[in-house]
Amino acid sequence: MTTYTIRRLLHLIPTLLGVIIITFTLGFYGPGDPLKYQLGEQIPPDPQQLARLRELYGLDRPYHEQLISYVGGLLQGDMGTSISVQSRRPVRDMLGTGLGVSMQLGGAAAILIFAIGVPLGMLAAYRHNSILDYVIVSFSAMLPTVPVFVLAPLLLILLVLQLKVLPYSFGWEGLFDPRAVLPLFILVIGPLLGIVRQTRSAVLEALPQDYVRTAQAKGLNDWRVMTRHILKNALAPVVTSMGFVVASLLTGSLFIESIFGIPGFGNLIYDGLRSFDYPLILGTTLVASFIIMFSNFVVDLLYPVLDPRVRLG
Repeated sequence: MTTYTIRRLLHLIPTLLGVIIITFTLGFYGPGDPLKYQLGEQIPPDPQQLARLRELYGLDRPYHEQLISYVGGLLQGDMGTSISVQSRRPVRDMLGTGLGVSMQLGGAAAILIFAIGVPLGMLAAYRHNSILDYVIVSFSAMLPTVPVFVLAPLLLILLVLQLKVLPYSFGWEGLFDPRAVLPLFILVIGPLLGIVRQTRSAVLEALPQDYVRTAQAKGLNDWRVMTRHILKNALAPVVTSMGFVVASLLTGSLFIESIFGIPGFGNLIYDGLRSFDYPLILGTTLVASFIIMFSNFVVDLLYPVLDPRVRLG
């Protein structure tokens, strides 16, 4: 187990290095000049001012020198400085602030998805082919079909402007602020269908197994059989799905954070792409890649805990 863990952690290094090289190359040779974009109000931009800014940010150096300098800075914890006129802040500080917000929102959404999706999936499997089963599956399948950019304005109009049951949902004052209810709800309903269906399918597959019939023959009630015997074996595929869900919640909430004005990680991605802010694009891409890979790594380590038959080699 220890050898496998160390080996998997070491595998992250060349993968992250590949992400850095690919992203850096696309930014260096791709279309668009970030400095001309920043000086867009001056038509045409002052050549001397452009030259000074290129020298200031090191953008006048050859590709290989910039890449080596960036990797060297990363090894010292320096992710560069944003070249956006609005910020000009260290990328590391911006990522720390944005990730803190997204981790609160994404973490709460992941807990709700698991706490709602797993019981609903178990209940649907237990009442297989009943009206309750059809209602749970149909309802969980209906909501995620509406795109976020359609659902968010509709809910804002209905719940904020018409019914006035929620305050104006723009900005961020913490997870327990009423304005967090609507974006949290929209984050939850998207992945909920997958968790409900995964749990339902896993429980249905486990119900006819010999160990379940043995537990029932011992006189255990349905609740104890479901929670003590079926659920633990059925959770392995659900945990796999949750690993992807958590990663997507932290890195993929771009539309929701932009619509609701939440200063999180998704909003940083949007700001970096919109303003051609190469240091910020590199930083968000690197962190997003690490989150996805680390989530998969944690899921792999949880498999033997959920199913003792699994051995990591």
